[in-house]
Amino acid sequence: MITAEHLDQYRQEGYFIVDDLIPKEMFEELYAACRRVKDKVRAGEVDVYTHWAAEKSEPWCIRGLIAPEFKEPLFAEYMLHKPFVDCARQMLGDEFRLGWIDLRTNPHHEDFPGGWHRDIGNKDPSLEEEMEILNQPVRDLRWYLALIEDACLQIVPGSHHRNRTEEERECLVNSPNSDLSGQKTIKLKPGQFGFWSGMTIHRGTMKKDVERLTLAASWRKCQADEPVAEKVDGRFEWRLKESVRAFLPAEMHIYYDRWRKLQPV
Repeated sequence: MITAEHLDQYRQEGYFIVDDLIPKEMFEELYAACRRVKDKVRAGEVDVYTHWAAEKSEPWCIRGLIAPEFKEPLFAEYMLHKPFVDCARQMLGDEFRLGWIDLRTNPHHEDFPGGWHRDIGNKDPSLEEEMEILNQPVRDLRWYLALIEDACLQIVPGSHHRNRTEEERECLVNSPNSDLSGQKTIKLKPGQFGFWSGMTIHRGTMKKDVERLTLAASWRKCQADEPVAEKVDGRFEWRLKESVRAFLPAEMHIYYDRWRKLQPV
């Protein structure tokens, strides 16, 4: 259960960890479904949109889980699970839309260090621009479900409230794989959920000899005055197909349609 204490920690530190948000049976089904997805992608049977470590050698992020090609309706049902929808309403308001759901894994042939960054697009904004972005209302609710033990995500707690320090700016701009003062590893046991803000300074690091199998998902805030995008984000262009909407449960259509209205015709 997500409590007021969890949400307060999220506001103060930018993350919280919680147990037991889904039934044991759903966890087991998700585990099996993610294994099937990973096997299909690595075998070259399905590739809706995959981030590869290098030249289609090994995947590290598998998107398209709600596409009909994977034949896994469970992923959409998981996103609609009541605790996630309720938490989205609390943090984003009633008008939220489809974010994303993907599988984070590890390349088997090499380490895959992710660099420190914020999810704001601009790697080196001015101090004023940075604070203007950070002071905006929460724009998304994102969470990880660890299907096996996961210690890949690192954040700097509380950094979503302030400008970067000189050390942090130097790291983000010039040496994103260096360690940072105050960094914290978000360690998740199988079945635990980590909710965290992309406005924190964060990174993900994956090791070739430490398997990762983590289901990542998000809901996005939907605002009445939000402009139509100039172009479709290439990572989600596959979602424009009518077959995708038809594959989703009816309860998700409203969230899909809110996303679709923001895409160019």
